[in-house]
Amino acid sequence: MEIRRTGNFGFIDTGEGQLISFAMGKGWAPSSINFSRPDSWQTKKIRVNGIDIVPMGANNDLPGDVQRLLDNFYGGEGIMGKIQGLQWGEGPRFFEDAIDEGNNKFYRKWILDDKIQEDLERWDHREFMLRSLVDLIHMQGFWTKFIRNRGPRIGAAGKFLKLEHIPYKKCRFEYPDDNHDFPQNVYVGDWPFPDPTKLAKYPVFNPADPFKHPVSVGYFNIYSFCKDFVSTPRFLGAFPWLELAGTIAPLLAAYNANSSALSLHIESPQGYWDAAEERIKDICKRKGIAYSAKMLEDFKDEAMEKYAAGVTGRQNVGKYMHTTKFWNAEANNFEGWTITPIDKKIKDYIESQIKIANKADAAATSGFGLDPVLSNLIMENKLSSGSEKLYSIKVYNASETAIPDMILCKPLMHYIRANFPGSKTQIGLYRSIVNAEENVSPSGRVKENA
Repeated sequence: MEIRRTGNFGFIDTGEGQLISFAMGKGWAPSSINFSRPDSWQTKKIRVNGIDIVPMGANNDLPGDVQRLLDNFYGGEGIMGKIQGLQWGEGPRFFEDAIDEGNNKFYRKWILDDKIQEDLERWDHREFMLRSLVDLIHMQGFWTKFIRNRGPRIGAAGKFLKLEHIPYKKCRFEYPDDNHDFPQNVYVGDWPFPDPTKLAKYPVFNPADPFKHPVSVGYFNIYSFCKDFVSTPRFLGAFPWLELAGTIAPLLAAYNANSSALSLHIESPQGYWDAAEERIKDICKRKGIAYSAKMLEDFKDEAMEKYAAGVTGRQNVGKYMHTTKFWNAEANNFEGWTITPIDKKIKDYIESQIKIANKADAAATSGFGLDPVLSNLIMENKLSSGSEKLYSIKVYNASETAIPDMILCKPLMHYIRANFPGSKTQIGLYRSIVNAEENVSPSGRVKENA
């Protein structure tokens, strides 16, 4: 018997010309997730290595969940790359606020500032901003390390030497104590299972006193509704659709490899795996060994092989299996094991899965906040015209760029204001205005320069 699994979806080859597909609950590795529960994980604290922290996700691995989800969805990182390109434009430039008195409108007056430019290029601010933008697009926030000089130790003036980008998954806020409403420290390590000997603690950056600490860490984010400390991806509601879309490819690949041998589809309740995970953790605690996500994954493989062996094989011909269902108050529905005979209906089954994938494409673009015209996804076999793309780009630039631009440039503005007091120079992302072809001189049109 051979098992092949991608996340919580896979196939079991019985070795007797029979193939069984299975779906284990609604979560994905390394542990179950249910964002629909009324008690938000953001309002709770968890203890790791003796430290009370603000968790990221119900399993404290929301960045990892996003990474796995987008890796399995064929259009995920492609769409993210499109958003990144639209946001970045031609990169950061300096400007000053100005007013067009004739039309009484504010506008950005783009300028050159050689002194600030030289300082920023010393530590490659463009690479810092690009890395931060990737995190901002994926998670609606990013982490920055502010590194100060040693001058204040001897009474000299303070100055920032550079800013460093910290990968999003490596940071967790320390849960605030009773005297504070917001976290005062950040722990940087290999979360969600950090090595205590390599876990670093930094104070949270304070713009009102920027040079107070030699090294501090700031969290810059687009506020998520009703989220107290950290933001969540704007496509959070599309997670189930994206996960479903990621199962279509392995389904078709396994079917092509095994022809029409697919005979049963086993569906298991999420509660079963949640309880199993708790039992494994309890056993590890009693034995004094560290729990790892791989233990649950190995248990899943072993459990599905045993379950499949009970419903297949010559020795089980004529036998039946009894399963029970229980009421899940949170899901407002019954949960239990289900075995569905496929029996010559694989064509209908696969076609239904493809329809789910098409729905997932639409859900993804809606969740990511990007018009399908700009996402490189072909919806219902329809190609978009050039005028539709032009209109979509202009709408996107007018409605989706100002807030991310402000958040992305905020740490740079703190740097400039601290190191160059009195300067009016600001930094922002420069984007060229896209014109329709008929408004461009014939020699400058795309088709003439292809």
